[in-house]
Amino acid sequence: MKNYRIQKVSYGDCVRYHPQKKILGLFWWNMFDWYEYYEGFKSYEKAKKELCDALKKPKVEYFDVDCE
Repeated sequence: MKNYRIQKVSYGDCVRYHPQKKILGLFWWNMFDWYEYYEGFKSYEKAKKELCDALKKPKVEYFDVDCE
């Protein structure tokens, strides 16, 4: 997890949290900046949950189809 962190940014009374990933061992990139209206998360807990969810591997299931 050393390549991930949560950045806290304060704008006066407004605080936002940004999950970040280290790229090429040099640069930190805000992981969720590709959302059109993303301004950061309002709480550390929400930022942590979204970061952990993004890092989890998807659970894949397969279903048989009966067309009769």
